[in-house]
Amino acid sequence: MASQEAREALLQQRKKDHINICLKQNVEPYRNTAGIWEKYTLPYTSMPEIDLAKIDTRTTFFGWNCSFPFIVSSMTGGEAHGRTINENLAKACEAEGVPFGLGSMRIVNRYPSSAYTFDVKQHCPNAPMFANIGLVQLNYGFGAKEINNIVDSIKADGLFIHVNHTQEVCQPEGDTNFENLFPKLKAVLPQIKVPVVIKGVGHGIERSVVEELYKMGVKYVDVSGTGGTSWAWIEGRRQPYEVENENLGYLFRDVGIRTDECLQECKPIKGPNSFLIAGGGIRNGLDIAKAIILGADLCTAAMPFLAPAMENPEAVRKVLQRLKREFQAAMFACGVRTVEELKRKSLGRRQHL
Repeated sequence: MASQEAREALLQQRKKDHINICLKQNVEPYRNTAGIWEKYTLPYTSMPEIDLAKIDTRTTFFGWNCSFPFIVSSMTGGEAHGRTINENLAKACEAEGVPFGLGSMRIVNRYPSSAYTFDVKQHCPNAPMFANIGLVQLNYGFGAKEINNIVDSIKADGLFIHVNHTQEVCQPEGDTNFENLFPKLKAVLPQIKVPVVIKGVGHGIERSVVEELYKMGVKYVDVSGTGGTSWAWIEGRRQPYEVENENLGYLFRDVGIRTDECLQECKPIKGPNSFLIAGGGIRNGLDIAKAIILGADLCTAAMPFLAPAMENPEAVRKVLQRLKREFQAAMFACGVRTVEELKRKSLGRRQHL
């Protein structure tokens, strides 16, 4: 049996693999096509009758103020590069008034020494920082105590709980017992000391599941549909293969529900105390505006920030500033002054896409 040091090294190597694959290889199935947002058109007006400088892009997230409706999504942690990435994200998000999430943190409970790679709250005292675990870990020894230990270890403001069975089945080391997770989640939710977001990982969450989550008290769901990074494909690229079509991750790279379809399915079931987050294929401020109109309250993305976060906080800030500027320009094109006004608009459709 491998030693604890050897097992920890394997986990750290997996984290490194994920980063390197995302940086160097194509893991976005729709990037070579028209994408998922291009088929929609903004409700353009030729006479907006507003001053660009007076457009208010701000929104709130669990009572926190955000400079625009965006969250930097979870990426990594658990090894040295993860520390660099998380620290640079924390500094940038603090400066730009944006929440952000850390990568999967199950490694912390197994190997407490890895906590330092996530422990960056001192760099973002005013920006909400979310810890992150997989829902499936409720079947692998995690309960309220373990979850709260992770939250406490880094002084997190909230918690992302991700659902990722399609990724896990494509991962050789994957945890694939997803039985009876609904009742376990319902039981543990009241014991978690911070706000919780249930999030997908690029394969989507359908209406019936979102409805069940709302009923059990989850307020925020990130549908994270297909259209951006495919974690099944990332895991597939970690495997040796001769024929691409025989690689499980490649075969399942675009399996799931598109982000725009998730939003349209789930918007009708939103109540005054329930909210939708759109992850999956968000790459610019125009995408954010379209997703907001389709039903999202906030949007999220990770891939555009990975390479900048390997550099420095300023590189991350430039991406955030670009997204905000593009989002404000989209609001200007629609002739709306606030995010709430934008939500009341309707998108057009391009006939040829």
